[in-house]
Amino acid sequence: MKPHILIPLCIYFTIALAEAQEPPKIIKEENGKITSYRVEGSLASTQTVTCVPLAEAKNTFTPPDLYKGVLDCLAKDNYESAAEMFALAGIYSRFDAERVADKTAGQAKTVLIMNTFANASEEKKAKLNAALSRITSTQNVLGKLCKQVEAVGMPDYYPRYMILHGIKAFTGNANDEAIVKNFNSSAVWKNLQSAYLHCPS
Repeated sequence: MKPHILIPLCIYFTIALAEAQEPPKIIKEENGKITSYRVEGSLASTQTVTCVPLAEAKNTFTPPDLYKGVLDCLAKDNYESAAEMFALAGIYSRFDAERVADKTAGQAKTVLIMNTFANASEEKKAKLNAALSRITSTQNVLGKLCKQVEAVGMPDYYPRYMILHGIKAFTGNANDEAIVKNFNSSAVWKNLQSAYLHCPS
C-alpha cells in the first residue's frame, strides 16, 4: 500500500473536560513468564462501525472505530468501501497525532494498522492494496474521495484512544494538557488533505 495512505483529526470537547478525567488505569497481564502492561482504553473503539459508504461515515468515528469498519468491508469483499474507510481512518489518525501533545502516543496509528490486518488473509490485503492504488493513481477517483472526506469533516471527538497509548499514560495523568495548546485545527486539516491524501488542488 502507498506509504502516504498506510502510515498512518479538530473539534474536541475541551481541554478542561480532559483534565477533569481521572488518571487511566494500568492493567498488568501475565502470559507464562512474560508480564506486560497496558493502559485501559488505549487503542479502544467506542462505537460499532460496520462497512458503510464514505458518504455515511460520521466525524465522531475514531480510527479504532473506522478500522473495524474496514475489517467488516473485507469480510464482505467490499474493497472500494474498505479503501475509503481506510483512507479516512488514516487522515484522522494523522490529525490526532498532530494535536496530541505526547508525541510518543502517535505510534498508535501504526499499531492500529498492524492489529487490524494481523489476521487478514494475504488475498484480502492484496485486493485492498489494489483498491487503494486505483484511488491514488486516478485523479478523478482521488478527487471524489477527497470531496467525500471533506464532507465528512475533521474529527469531532476527544482522541482518548491515542492519548492513552503514549508514555505519559504510564508516568502521570495522560489527560493533563493532552492537547497541543493553540492547536490550529483548520490549518492542520487543510494541510493533511494536501500532504497526506494528496488531494488535487
